[in-house]
Amino acid sequence: CIEPVEETTTTNTGESTGTASILTIDGPVKVGAIMPLTGDGAAYGVPLQKVAEIALAKSNAAGGVQMEFIWEDGKCNGQDAASAIQKLINLDGVQVVYGAFCSSETLGAAPIAEAAGVVMLSPGSSSPDITNAGDYIFRNYPSDSSQAAVLGNLASFVNVTKLGTITEENDYTIGLEKVFIETFEANGGEVVAESFLATDTDFKTQITKLKGEGIDGIFINPQTPPKADLILKQLQELGLEEGTVIFVNDVIMGYQAGIDQYTELLEGAYGAQASYDANSAAFQSMEAEYSAANNGEAVPFKTYAATSYDAVFLLAEAFNTVGNNADAIRDWL
Repeated sequence: CIEPVEETTTTNTGESTGTASILTIDGPVKVGAIMPLTGDGAAYGVPLQKVAEIALAKSNAAGGVQMEFIWEDGKCNGQDAASAIQKLINLDGVQVVYGAFCSSETLGAAPIAEAAGVVMLSPGSSSPDITNAGDYIFRNYPSDSSQAAVLGNLASFVNVTKLGTITEENDYTIGLEKVFIETFEANGGEVVAESFLATDTDFKTQITKLKGEGIDGIFINPQTPPKADLILKQLQELGLEEGTVIFVNDVIMGYQAGIDQYTELLEGAYGAQASYDANSAAFQSMEAEYSAANNGEAVPFKTYAATSYDAVFLLAEAFNTVGNNADAIRDWL
């Protein structure tokens, strides 16, 4: 039972935009939600789930359509995300899914959502392949084609001529490496690429090989903080030739504990990440609520937190504007 009412709307930043005609829906709308809640990806999935719940409570308290998240664990891989979205669609009957987060999760779930006509809005999937994943598949996080092009051009600008890459084999990191290498090679640079599996824990062979190739730059490209920790530890133990320029992906950029632990190694390293407005009232409110609810802990992965927070309000605005209809929400987005 849907009817238009006059009410104050809420934007994706949590700020009031004045009076407009929106929709009310009897009872809370069930929204699927897929995050990596166990495994290595839980290092960011669990805190981002808390950020999303803070946004959800704030959105619901503001009035209008009430939402209820049904959380599923995508485990940062396509197979588990596919199982999760099948459950959300077939058993829970959702029209919209918040997530997934990891690119592998989103790409694994996207064909199922697309076939069922269910909207997905990812706050963190950055693989360039997601751009063409389907008409119902959206994200409010930038494609790796942007981050990687910035880093590829930067590597040439700081006079790196031979770059080594050490990349985890999954959709996010492979897409990032591909654009980085293409950009760097287009500028005349040479690349030596090494990779590893998500199950690997020893990277000494790859690091030793890259050092033996005479590289003057290295791109460290893991999917999760636990893998970043292992690579950084072994890099610090083995050491790099003096003057080797380090580049890191946005996982490491947001991994403050790792940056604090490996300061000597990472001094002078470069990374790129999406910008966010840390001074906005909405972001600062979210930070304060997160800290208060988590024994004073600071919000980790702030760029991811910003888009994860905003995505909740985007969905609320969609429901308030067009109702709980996947086709209408697709068109609105």
